[in-house]
Order: sequence, then C-alpha cells, then structure tokens
Amino acid sequence: ATTALLPSVAPAQAASPVVPSAADLERIRKGHARIRYLLDHWDDVTQVCGTSVRSNVERKQVVRTEGGGGTSGCQKTPLEVQQYMGYKSTEDPLYRIEKLLVRAAPLVDDQESYLGVVEAYKEKADNTAMMAYTSSWGEANPNGGKEVIEEYLDRTKLDVMESEKYLREILGYLGLQPLPPSKNP
Repeated sequence: ATTALLPSVAPAQAASPVVPSAADLERIRKGHARIRYLLDHWDDVTQVCGTSVRSNVERKQVVRTEGGGGTSGCQKTPLEVQQYMGYKSTEDPLYRIEKLLVRAAPLVDDQESYLGVVEAYKEKADNTAMMAYTSSWGEANPNGGKEVIEEYLDRTKLDVMESEKYLREILGYLGLQPLPPSKNP
C-alpha cells in the first residue's frame, strides 16, 4: 500500500480559510536561505574536526585501522542536515512547511502545477532526512565504515540540492525573492 506524502488536494480545495500572512511566507524565504547556506558550507556543517583527544597508542591504532592518526580526528555529522531541513526544531522556519505551502496555493495562478512542485519538495525533503539518518548509522551497521557514511552523505547532498531547487521554484510561484544564503536569516 502506498501513502501520499501530502494530502491529495485539488486546486479548488486548496483554498484554506486562512491564507498565509507575509510573516508566514517569510518562513519559506528563511528556510531556503538556510538550505543554501548548508549547501555552500556542506563540509563545515556535516563534519566536526579536532574534537578527539588521543594518546600516542590510540593514534597508532587509528593509523592501522583507519589510515589516519593525525590529531584532527574529523567525524562526519550527517544529522546536522536534518537541522537545516526543518526536522529537528519546531522553531525552524521549515518545520512542517508543507502545510503552509498548501495553504499558500490560492496565491498562485497555476495551483495544480504549484501543488505538484510542493509534493516533489516534500518528497525530497523527507528523503533527505531519511538519508541523513541512514548515513549516521553507516559505520555501526554490518559491512559499514566511514566510507559508507560518506557514500550516504553524498546521496543526502544530492537530495538537499533537489530540495533547494524545488523550494526556489515554489518561491518563484509565490513571487518571493530568495534571501542570500544564511545560517540564521
């Protein structure tokens, strides 16, 4: 059985009693700016370096098992992606944004096409969150390792790129200009 990611909404039904306010619509712009920041600073956001303190014996063991041994000790942090996509905090501008996007349909001339893009965005955003979570467990799973984390993180980045593209298209439908990339717009 398949389930729809968004409720099936015909364009005429999209007219909600409460059309989003300008402040509500600003959430879309802010969320898009955060996604652009994530993409522009991908490595900075998805890894933490220099946090591990190792003895000389530990460093030698790491050289043998991981080919490393330096003092930087970078660790991938794929769950940070969920933070930027609105899946971690109710305070995030993208938190449950699909509801706002559906309510905004009456503001658009071609509601059917608009709602198709909203559906595509929601699908990619959900997949991004799932891939980030999967990536976070890449090392712990059988046949896993740091390279598995990186492989899933690369796939996650592709989903984030597509999510950004759909959100930018939604901004266009709504006649909203994108904000510059920003961690906290």
